Amino acid sequence: MGITIDADIDKDAFGAKKKFAVVSISSLKTFQGEAGMNQTLKNADTIPGANTQPIINRLSRTIIRALDSSIHFTLLPENTVLTSKAYKNFTEDERVMRTLLISRPLNVANNFKYVSDEQKFAKLAKDLGVDGVVGITMNFSISSGKNSGTAFESSSGKKSYGAVVSVSIIAFNKDGKIIWKDSTLKETEPGNAKAVISIDPSNMAGINLEKLHPAVIEMGEEAMDVLLARLDYAMADKEPSGLQDAK
Repeated sequence: MGITIDADIDKDAFGAKKKFAVVSISSLKTFQGEAGMNQTLKNADTIPGANTQPIINRLSRTIIRALDSSIHFTLLPENTVLTSKAYKNFTEDERVMRTLLISRPLNVANNFKYVSDEQKFAKLAKDLGVDGVVGITMNFSISSGKNSGTAFESSSGKKSYGAVVSVSIIAFNKDGKIIWKDSTLKETEPGNAKAVISIDPSNMAGINLEKLHPAVIEMGEEAMDVLLARLDYAMADKEPSGLQDAK
């Protein structure tokens, strides 16, 4: 199941001759969970697979390929961006996500830097000589499914959790104006065993999230497909449903 919000797209900012560059790809440092699980998952060093770094590194390649396939802009090659003087000299933002009074550490893909400030996005667009710069945020979590009505079966004293992947995209022009903003949430489909993990509440030290990595990578790829399909719809003056399967 995929859940999306209404996309915010400035159609005048797009076109085959418009140059875009990906400048930031990030995710929360660890898998997230429901109430009672977040504290357990917080220490990525003691839970195999809890750290999202290898996932975001793998997905960064998919993100670049997916954006490069769009007909609505020309993407600057990743290596051109990362080795440019403008990017090398750029001071990234602190690698934390702040919500209210909580600050949570972030992972950043491969050789990218973290960008969150709109004025820094704008400066990068100017310095790189492109019409738009793109930031991607991906988050990974596990859910019992009870809140979405798709609770997973549990047995032998263990509780089952399905993977959830969220992807947000934001793009700014040289003036610091948002020209593309969208997000989607991909939840585990019923029957997708590879995206479900069983956890024994009495032995939280036995959690191993590495099993979920292939599934969440696939879900992340599907979520990117949804965002690009929604861009296609918007550019064609079509109105996709706010709720659609991320397939």
